[in-house]
Amino acid sequence: MSWDSQFAEPIDLPNNVVATTLGHVIAYISELPDTERNSREWQNARKSVLQAADQVGSIWFARIAIIRALKRRTPRFRRRNWSPEELRLLDKLVVDGASPRTAAEALNRSKETVRTKARRVGCPFPHRDEVKRHRPLTQEEVERPQLTGEIALRVLSPELRRA
Repeated sequence: MSWDSQFAEPIDLPNNVVATTLGHVIAYISELPDTERNSREWQNARKSVLQAADQVGSIWFARIAIIRALKRRTPRFRRRNWSPEELRLLDKLVVDGASPRTAAEALNRSKETVRTKARRVGCPFPHRDEVKRHRPLTQEEVERPQLTGEIALRVLSPELRRA
């Protein structure tokens, strides 16, 4: 067995150790609690590492199995509680007319999370149609000439265009 076989790229382990060889990984796996070590992902990783050490399996497959097992430990999403400062900022942003996207970026949360929280605390974002109705005109819209009278009828009506 060759526990000194090195990975092409080192693997960062959660205990602030960088695993460069199969021996480092086996030592890390042996330190895991029994419940975690017996999980399917870690069993697959251990099997792949043992096969790579016996030169039956590939070091790349062992590396992939280890990374998959490590990702099992990290949660897919993280729930964070809203601090009073964040709630005040959310309320201020809604009152000032910020969009959900702008508020999400300011609060470092997803747009849907911000929208839901605003609704739950009683200060929902206005519907986008309402925002468009009350939005001031842009400079381009102000400068665009308005068609009036007979000219507008000729432009808009195909029958009058022929005349």
